[in-house]
Amino acid sequence: MLLLSACGGGSSAGAGTAQGEIDPEGTFRYVFVQNPSTFDPHRSGNAWDMIFFRLVYDQLIMLDENDELAPQLATSWEFVDGDTALVLELRDDVTFIDGTPFNAEAVKANLERAKTLETSALKGQLARVESIDVVDEFTVRLNLNGPGGDLPNLFTDRLGSMISPAAFDNPDLDQNPVGSGMATLVEYVPGQVSRYDRNEEYWDPEAAKAAHYEILVQTSATTRFNMLQTGQAELTYLDPSQAEQAATAGLNSAPSKSLSIMSINMNVGKPPFDDIRVRQALEHAIDRQAIVDGVFFGLGEPVAQYMPPEHWAYNPDVTPEGDHGYDPERARELLAEAGYPDGVEFEWLVPSLDDHRAVAEALVPMLAEAGMTANTRVIESPTTPVTFYGRQEGNVYNGMGAPFADPTVQYQNYLPGAFRNPWNVSSPEFEQAWLDALRGTTQEERAPAIHRMVEEEKRTMISFPLHAHFPPSAWTDRAVFPEGYQPAYAPTFRGVGVTA
Repeated sequence: MLLLSACGGGSSAGAGTAQGEIDPEGTFRYVFVQNPSTFDPHRSGNAWDMIFFRLVYDQLIMLDENDELAPQLATSWEFVDGDTALVLELRDDVTFIDGTPFNAEAVKANLERAKTLETSALKGQLARVESIDVVDEFTVRLNLNGPGGDLPNLFTDRLGSMISPAAFDNPDLDQNPVGSGMATLVEYVPGQVSRYDRNEEYWDPEAAKAAHYEILVQTSATTRFNMLQTGQAELTYLDPSQAEQAATAGLNSAPSKSLSIMSINMNVGKPPFDDIRVRQALEHAIDRQAIVDGVFFGLGEPVAQYMPPEHWAYNPDVTPEGDHGYDPERARELLAEAGYPDGVEFEWLVPSLDDHRAVAEALVPMLAEAGMTANTRVIESPTTPVTFYGRQEGNVYNGMGAPFADPTVQYQNYLPGAFRNPWNVSSPEFEQAWLDALRGTTQEERAPAIHRMVEEEKRTMISFPLHAHFPPSAWTDRAVFPEGYQPAYAPTFRGVGVTA
């Protein structure tokens, strides 16, 4: 039996404070708050779906425990010919669960489907891929018509999730995935649970340490907590208010690894937020640190950009102080300059999630001090983007961003024509900076343009971030993690098992 480090009560994940002998026939159970939107990666517009996809689909490239790019289906990748093409060398020992071999033809078929499928959510990510060549059975070449420095990162996500080409036309692909992953879906009950069995023919026998996996759906943080206590699950994430309670109960707990950012989104197509001075006033009216401390019990960090401070692309010059900091007096001055000396009144849409409602409740009196009256209306969380951007109801809403594969994905929302920018409010400087952020093949080469992109977005500002969100993950002593593993807000289960 392989011994992997797990964590003792209240310790940080990956600390290796306890040992567990893995039960090779065990079941690992995780509790999340929602179903996958679909099991078809090309139709998925929800980054949280990767929690499910990484069980049943392999990706071309994966992230290791240090969040560095690492081989998965692609053993290596290289930009060639002056960065005008990306060549990937592939594994030669992989078969999809339906018996279809994985090879360069399969990669080409997947990327062409993602690029041309009418209902594909990933077309934009392949906009700079002009054509795809099969060089030989296990080598594929992507010919680019523009900068493609983001592609290796994107291949760790939905775009890199490989479906069996023989299953493309399966009418039930959205609920019956056909991949080459470490597990196969055996039962799916929407709104309740999805169950998986280990793929006994998987090319990496060390990946699936459990014989079975379950992802249970439960929106209540209190119920998720109780499920751990009563032995109904091994891992979940909690409300920040429950972190101390988890430790007292003898559960293991630590802030989750997370790229999620809570943001304030404004309708800039109608008064009062069609005036950037009012948008700036709203940012100055909010004490981000008070929100982190009061609502999230200190588990978070104020930010003024859509990346947490430890991210490789973070711009150290754009901070939640100074030009973007809490200053209610400056907020009132900006409102007066915009023609609202007596303040503004507007409708605030609140997604029906506990933490979103708590943030809105804390913000209402805070905004009032700066002369901004927010009338809140709670709406169903899944429909919030359609309500706000599609039907353009309300003036403001607060939302939580999903994990992202590349920083340009976050900022693509603010390009003209994007779903989250139906008003096409942008600038030539921002659009050029976003495109330049795709140039280069290393983090060091790309970072200066990404920093410029962050700065230019603040000059139009149709939304702004509140804080980087690190909710507590909690797990029982039955959970066994690989060395260096840190439970994430969107966790992976590679190498994860349960004790005998």
